[in-house]
Amino acid sequence: MHPEDEGPDAVRRATDACLKLLSMRGRSRHELDQALTRKGFEAPVREAALTRVKGWGYLDDERFARERAALLLGRGRLGPAAVEHRLRAHGLEEGTAQQAIAEARDAVAFDALAAARAVLEKRGLLGRPLTAKERARAGRLLDSRGFAEDVIYRLLGEASLDPSGPEE
Repeated sequence: MHPEDEGPDAVRRATDACLKLLSMRGRSRHELDQALTRKGFEAPVREAALTRVKGWGYLDDERFARERAALLLGRGRLGPAAVEHRLRAHGLEEGTAQQAIAEARDAVAFDALAAARAVLEKRGLLGRPLTAKERARAGRLLDSRGFAEDVIYRLLGEASLDPSGPEE
């Protein structure tokens, strides 16, 4: 360890790095900690910088989760399960992610059925009779985008998700 790797100067440099990253987009504490780790800052320095940035109000995982969930749900391309997966990938805890999604659903008036319908429409899988393989593909698409089984069922009926099934 070098003397310049610890102390007030190192905390200032780590804090500056956090502020630079946060100026580009919101980030979770976990993301900032990972970035500081990659930059070679030691744990006590990282902790001091993160505490400082949080104290100034620039770092708030709950606010980040709400804003990110609202953005992702508002785009209409993902369902709640996919949004939760993305929030968890940012290092957020399950409860924080679920609470953020619940609040974001209300904030953006998220309609899962309408969003799933738009996803299918964009892929040309809506508004016409689908073959069994197309229904299966549509079901897999909606499932991969985080839409609930009941939404998929309401749009596609009892579509088998097995593409090897018989043609209609």
